[in-house]
Parts: sequence; structure tokens; C-alpha cells
Amino acid sequence: MKILILGGTRFLGRHLAEQALAQGHSVTLLHRGRSGPGLFAQAEHRIADRDGDLSALDTGEWDSVIDTSAYVPRQVRAVAARLAGRVGQYQLVSTISVYADMDSGGVDAGGVDESAPLQTLADPTAEAVTGETYGGLKVLCEQAAMEGFAGRCLISRPGLLVGPHDPTGRFSWWVQRVQRGGTVLAPGDPATPVQFIDARDAAAWQLLQAEHQTAGTFNLTGPARPLTIGGLLQAARDTLNPAAQLRWVDEKFLLDAGVAPWSDLPVWLPQAQAGLHQTNIARALATGLQCRPLAATLDDTAQWLNAAATATAPAPAAAASPARPAVGLAPEREAALLQAWQAQSA
Repeated sequence: MKILILGGTRFLGRHLAEQALAQGHSVTLLHRGRSGPGLFAQAEHRIADRDGDLSALDTGEWDSVIDTSAYVPRQVRAVAARLAGRVGQYQLVSTISVYADMDSGGVDAGGVDESAPLQTLADPTAEAVTGETYGGLKVLCEQAAMEGFAGRCLISRPGLLVGPHDPTGRFSWWVQRVQRGGTVLAPGDPATPVQFIDARDAAAWQLLQAEHQTAGTFNLTGPARPLTIGGLLQAARDTLNPAAQLRWVDEKFLLDAGVAPWSDLPVWLPQAQAGLHQTNIARALATGLQCRPLAATLDDTAQWLNAAATATAPAPAAAASPARPAVGLAPEREAALLQAWQAQSA
């Protein structure tokens, strides 16, 4: 196949490009040339900023276009206009944040499926991407994609993407924390659900759908079987550092202490918000999604982090990412919280 990847040198796009080339596909990457400029010499590189001049896309035909970098609908419409009549399938990477109600109270026993109500923006012309507008803007991107590539559009709605080359640090923080050992603050109820997907598994599914020219909308997260925060942290301990000790701390205590879920303690959400980790992925599983063992993701992420920490050459792609808010508790704050919890529980 001939595949065009919009963004192909960072995280998900990087895994897509690597796997597509390994499978023998002809790959064109459209990117700004800022991240991983030496990657994938065997691919065709077209340098452009999708918010500027897109004449780099004026020639060529592709069986599938996988768009990993659209955040506002204008960007999708511009690509559709440039590529009209010259592509087979178009895949938009969206997000599960498009759903209007992801609190536990709004999620039934089967989880949120692709038919659930979507977010709306008070100002549909807004383009500033914030925590409040991100999901609504992705909804508008989806609408623009379905209009621009009618009948040939696949929309994937990933949950939290994890694994090597992750620029967010969320999953990676737990890997590093458990590797450091000692007493690890484990948040809330161990039975609280969690979901995430190794970006390599998401990429493999997307390439499979490119081969099949699949259209439609699919939630794209994992694992295939339900997982809890307890199961995640126990697997991290068993895989990375069996000497580490998990100390479970009450959810209310953490919230009252001002601990921010998702940022101070990544991946974890309180039970009232855990609908985000209860997404129905039956459609993706039925079309070939396969999720690798959790231990493999943990070990591979640890190896990548360790290699990045000791490298004398330029760091992996995550280091070239735009500045992001820091994630994870500082060791001093974690120790103070553990001490306060122990005193309260005595």
C-alpha cells in the first residue's frame, strides 16, 4: 500500500511509520521536521506546517491517509481540499474525550460505546486547545472528516496511549516510580478500573484497517480484558521491582489533601470520574485489535526510559515534544502524604 501519515516522527505517528515500513508499505510522512529529523530514511518526507502552506500535498496518490495531528476542524478541511480525488481511505485520530458524559454515573455496565452523546462547544469557532475545548474541537474534526471523505472515513477514538516514546509522561511516571522502589503511594480503591493502550497496538490496528479500507467510528483503547489500578500497580511491581511496596491511600484523603488525579497521580481517576476508564472497545476487538501483555508494555517502556537517561546522542522523540505540564508527585510530597496517612490510620 501507499500510506500518507500526517505527523510520523512522534509517538503514535512514529510507531505507525515504523510498522508500515517494516511491512513493506510505501510511506510518505508530512511533518514540520522538528522531531526525529533523522528517522525513517527509507520513507518520503514532505516538510510543511499544516497551519500554513500545504502545497507539499499537491502531488501524489495514496491508498490510506492516517491523520495523527489534527486538533481543529480547519486543519481537516484543508487536508480534504488538498487531497480531493487522490486518496482511498482517510483515518482521523480523535479521542474518547469527545463523549459528553464520562462520569461513572453516566456510564452503563457495558461502558461508553460509539453511539454515546458527544460534546458540543459553546463557541464552535474557537481554536484554542484547552482542557475545556479539546473534546469539543475533536468532535468538530470528526464532522469535518466525515464531510470531506464521505464513505471513506475511519475515526478512531483512542484512550490514553502509552509505551515507548510517550511524550506525556503519565504512564512512564509510574514505571519510573516503581523502579525507584521503597513505599509507593497507591491511590484510592484498588478495584477502580483503568484503561490505556500501547501505542504500538493502536498503530497495528490502524494499519490493519488501512489494508481493509475500513470506514466507521471505533473506540480504541485497552486492554482486551478489564484492568484495575490495583492490577496495573501490582503488575508494575512484579515486572519492574518486586522489592517495592504498595501503600494504598484512601481516595477522600487524597482529594482533601489537594492531590490532583491524572496529573499528580497519573492514570488514576476517582471512582466518580472513572467512566473515562470504562470505554466499550467491542467494535475494535471484533475488527482485529490485539493488545500485548501488560508486562511487555511495562518492560519496554522501562528499557526506553533507561536508554534515554543514559544516551549521549539526542534523546528519544519525547524529549523533542512541546513543553507539557509536569506529571507525578515529587518524592518529598509523596513522602509527606504517606506519613500523614499513616498518622491518621494509626
